[in-house]
Amino acid sequence: MKKTLISVLLVSILWGCSSHKAEVAISPEIKNLQELMTKGSYDDALKAARALSGKVPASPDAAQALYLEGYILAYDKADIQNARPPLRKLLEAYPQSSYVLPAQKLIADSQYWQGHYRGAVEEYKKLGAMGDVNLALYSKLQTGNCLLMDDKVDAALNHYRELIEKNPGTAIADSAQLMTANAYLKLQNVSQAKKELKKLIAQSQNHDIQESAQKALRQIEEEASFDKEQHSAK
Repeated sequence: MKKTLISVLLVSILWGCSSHKAEVAISPEIKNLQELMTKGSYDDALKAARALSGKVPASPDAAQALYLEGYILAYDKADIQNARPPLRKLLEAYPQSSYVLPAQKLIADSQYWQGHYRGAVEEYKKLGAMGDVNLALYSKLQTGNCLLMDDKVDAALNHYRELIEKNPGTAIADSAQLMTANAYLKLQNVSQAKKELKKLIAQSQNHDIQESAQKALRQIEEEASFDKEQHSAK
């Protein structure tokens, strides 16, 4: 139960947070690159992005091309390891670009997706310090998730509780409440996990979060019933 439920809850949160795309300028080169992505011609899109970012003198679209190269590798090619170098190059070469925030977020997320939780925590700290309020909250939540997955449950709970207390009635607080239940499941405190889920169902105004909490609660109760039947049959 514990392992399955953690997977379900994390997916419910992270899909909503990880699909951010930066706004893109409209230039013939970028338009062509986007059209290639839309058609699913990812190899050609990568070639176009690399040609654009490698122009000498530098193209005004170079930062965007580097971001799109990382984006294509991470999301479309599932080549997460190789997605980071162009994103890091963007951060180093174009620190004033509007693509710095989404690039740093994708670097942090890619570390998380690969299970490099300690590295991800460091990258989320950088993201949280960049001045965007929403991304700072997201970084706090993700840091808690990294700690949870790294079996530092008490530290994770501290992150979740802080988010809940400082951001009442918000989606980020709901997500932290959901992950609080997950943390108690990892501690094998099923009773407290159920209490946290019921509290979330009663308080949240977010339908997706409520649905995830209800699904999690059903899973707990179904497995408890199954365990009871198995025990009675012995």
